[in-house]
Amino acid sequence: MNHSALRARLFHLLHKPSRANVLTRYINYFLAAVILVNCIAVALETVPSIAGPNKVLFHLIEAFSTNFFIVEYLLRLWVCVEQGRFSPPISGRIKYALQPLSLLDLLVILTFWAPWDLRFLRIFRLTRLLRVLNLEGLDHSFKSISNALAKRKHLLIVAILLMVITAYCFAALLYLIEHSVQPDKFSSIPETLWWAIVTLTTIGYGDITPITPVGKLLSGAIVLVGIGIFALPTAIMTAAILDAGTDHHKKDCPHCGGDLNQG
Repeated sequence: MNHSALRARLFHLLHKPSRANVLTRYINYFLAAVILVNCIAVALETVPSIAGPNKVLFHLIEAFSTNFFIVEYLLRLWVCVEQGRFSPPISGRIKYALQPLSLLDLLVILTFWAPWDLRFLRIFRLTRLLRVLNLEGLDHSFKSISNALAKRKHLLIVAILLMVITAYCFAALLYLIEHSVQPDKFSSIPETLWWAIVTLTTIGYGDITPITPVGKLLSGAIVLVGIGIFALPTAIMTAAILDAGTDHHKKDCPHCGGDLNQG
C-alpha cells in the first residue's frame, strides 16, 4: 500500500468512520474505552486508599493514554488533507488544528503537563464518537438542543444579567443593614454577595443569617425573588429542549419547506 492509499484509508477510519466497517467500529470502541478508563482512573486517584497501593497502575494508564492520544492526534493531523477544505499541506493542517474538536484533542494531550489536573476534560472527547457508537440519534439531539439554545441566547443573557443585578442589589442593601451589628459575618459587599447568591439559589448559608428585623425581612424577600429570577434560565433552557424535541420529529417538505406532519 502506497503513501496516498494509506493516508486515504486512515482518513476514512478516523474522520469518515462507517459503522458498516468492522475495523472502524472496533478502533473507535477501543478509543472510547481508553477515554472512559482515563476518567475512572482520574476519579479513583482522588481516593487515598485506592491511589496509594495502585500508584504504579495509575501511572501506566496515564502514560499509555497520553502516548495513544498523541499518536491519534498526529494521525488525524496527517490525514486531514484528504478533505477538500484542508487540502493545502501546511495551511490546511493549521486550519484543521484550529477547529474546535481538534483544539479539544490537543487540550486532552496537554493536560498531562498542565499545572492543574484537567484530565477530566477527556470525557468530552466521547462526543466525537457518537456517530460510530450507534448513537446518531443522540448526536442529532445534541445539535438540535445547541441550535435551540443559540436561538435563545439573548433571552439567556438577559436572564443572567437580571440574576447578577438582583444579587448585587440585595447584597449591597443587606450589607448596609447588617454590617453594623455583624461586622464579622457581613464584613464587605463581596462577602455579602456570596451569601446573597447562595440564598437566591436556595442552597442556604446556615452560619450567616441576618438578625435585625429589616435584615430578616429583606432575607425573606431575597428567597421569594430568587425563586422567580433564578428559575428564568432553567425555564428558557427547558423550552429550548422541548422545541428541540419537536424539531427532531418534524419532517419538512422538500418543495415548500412546510411541516409534513401537519398534513
